[in-house]
Amino acid sequence: MATAALLAIGDELCIGQVTNTNAAWLAQRCGELGFRVVRHAVVGDQLEDILEELHRLWKIAALVLTTGGLGPTHDDRTAEALAQFFGEELQEHPLVRQWLQEQAHHRGIPLSERVLRQALVPASALPLRNPVGQAPGIWIERDGKALLALPGVPAEMQAIVTTAAWDHLRRFRQQLGGSVVTFRTLVTAGIAEAHLADLLGEPASVLPDGVELAFLPSVWGVRLRLTVHAPSWDAAEQLVEQARKRLLERIAPYVIGEGDISLSQAVGELLRQRGETLAVAESCTGGLLGATLTEIPGSSDYFLGGHIVYSNAAKTTFLRVPEELLRRVGAVSREVAELLAQNVRHAFGATYGIGITGIAGPGGGTPQKPVGTVWIGLATPQRVEARHFVFGTDRAANRHRAVAAALTWLYRLMKGMEPQ
Repeated sequence: MATAALLAIGDELCIGQVTNTNAAWLAQRCGELGFRVVRHAVVGDQLEDILEELHRLWKIAALVLTTGGLGPTHDDRTAEALAQFFGEELQEHPLVRQWLQEQAHHRGIPLSERVLRQALVPASALPLRNPVGQAPGIWIERDGKALLALPGVPAEMQAIVTTAAWDHLRRFRQQLGGSVVTFRTLVTAGIAEAHLADLLGEPASVLPDGVELAFLPSVWGVRLRLTVHAPSWDAAEQLVEQARKRLLERIAPYVIGEGDISLSQAVGELLRQRGETLAVAESCTGGLLGATLTEIPGSSDYFLGGHIVYSNAAKTTFLRVPEELLRRVGAVSREVAELLAQNVRHAFGATYGIGITGIAGPGGGTPQKPVGTVWIGLATPQRVEARHFVFGTDRAANRHRAVAAALTWLYRLMKGMEPQ
């Protein structure tokens, strides 16, 4: 059976100092490949604990993936544990040594003996190049099973999986054969979970047999995960495509993409396609909108910049919001949101301007303007308008919801749809 188990290694995970985001990412990739993840485990850096968990997981899964413990320091014990587990010696692999030498030469630094420790792998292991770091991945097949050891740094782990390891994982999954469990995710924005469920109706009456539907809500929107059980890859692809089409018949206006796409990425892709640009003025979100937009590589193609105008004085000084207007209607108002959007658009020469002003909380609210009140302005070459929102009482959630609402509005406007 095509089962997989994930083992995260590191004291920092056990004591809660670091969140194990690797497990979620790897589990999704396993699902894409048709593996059924049957166990998640976390152990510290002690050799005995790592070995004990390897023995347990090797018994229950065809594929074991480990993260962490491949670095050059004394507490990196994974390679040693793998050598003992498979009854082999650690050997310096010439290819890994060459990779480390090339990297050191490129960076203009000497190659230390400590760094070279990362070239030590079990004798039968196939090293997998790390394109963004030093420690290689380790691939070992034995008795119809496989193990993939990866660095714990998320960027390095992901880079190895999506490059050097991917073909090995696909080949191994095909080699196992058997029934297939795979996933497809539709990403929505601008619609609440309950409304989405009403539009879709009962899943059993909408979806083909063998397909399950799950709702995954967040402040950014709702992801719809389709889980497909089928006897083969071809059958799985047919089922998931049927299910996808049936969902789109009901909710297409709210779907911004599939897979791991984010709302900011979807907005950015539309701006780039249209050759348009954006500037932002932020008060209660304090730069969160700009940060969200610039998380996307290449965002300089369409994001020109912004102003964080947290105080009334900043609004007046940098974006010419009149003091008299602030005294009369307050900073959290339609008029101020529209001026922020309009003036930041002109200041940067952008196609669109977004202005956000609100009361994030936990204090500062009044009966007329309670905590969670947010006004968002959107300026285009043709007009400027503002929309009023009342979110909740949690400061962090209010800031993220304001950003999500602004991006959703801009996305729908560019798609020619009414705001929600």
